[in-house]
Amino acid sequence: MEAVADLHTHTRRSDGTLTPEELLIKAKDVGLTALAITDHDTMDGYIEAEPLAGLYGIELVPGIEVSCFENGRDFHILGYYVDPDNKIFKQHLEIFRREREKRAERIVQKLQNLHLPVHFDDVLSKAGNATIGRPHVAAVMVDAGVTETMKKAFDRYLGNGKRAYEPKPNFPVAKGIELINQSGGVAVLAHPGKDLSPHVLMSIIDSGIDGIEVVHPSHHAETQRNYREIVHNYCLLETGGSDFHGNRDYDVINFGNSTIPYALLDAMKSHVVNM
Repeated sequence: MEAVADLHTHTRRSDGTLTPEELLIKAKDVGLTALAITDHDTMDGYIEAEPLAGLYGIELVPGIEVSCFENGRDFHILGYYVDPDNKIFKQHLEIFRREREKRAERIVQKLQNLHLPVHFDDVLSKAGNATIGRPHVAAVMVDAGVTETMKKAFDRYLGNGKRAYEPKPNFPVAKGIELINQSGGVAVLAHPGKDLSPHVLMSIIDSGIDGIEVVHPSHHAETQRNYREIVHNYCLLETGGSDFHGNRDYDVINFGNSTIPYALLDAMKSHVVNM
């Protein structure tokens, strides 16, 4: 069996549904060689899984997905081999945590202004020890009978431009790349999609991005070919993964299938050594 890696997954430490150990078990079951836990704005999932990975025969890659926001648009930057004990990095993660909590509170206030029975304490309880986000608000809305599903909560209230939407604080992509690199890590543009303009992509490349996530469930064959060519032309790293959360329709199909050859992970390791 070919050695393969999934470098984009989430656990309960952000907006996934499995514990870190449950994800390791699932990774073993589908035959992964290596796995990166890339929870949103936290490395707690990786830290919890790290001492357990060897028990399941999984090579665990230190990972995170850093949320960036500039010019009214979300960008996600994956960080690999970041030192979770780096002082500056930990300080920024604490800032992210507080900003996420403030944003969630503002969203709840907007929902209450619409006379909807959603309470911030319930959102905090739903998030538990995870980095709080809109999915936790959506889950509380379902519990309260406001919407039938989390998807409908986003479609009607929480999605971009909807009545209770609250933009993220501005955090430029260049800052995200710098934060990851200064902490010893490799910065990779997550799931850029087929609609990212060449101008914006070139700006990100010029900002020092180390790689592009080529393989992703949202990238069809042509999109993958296009980004693979860009990676080759600009001497960037190619990565990929399933973006597994555990509660999405495509998770069952893609976990174990949206993978990259282990050789690409070796290339990343070599890049880290030579940084």
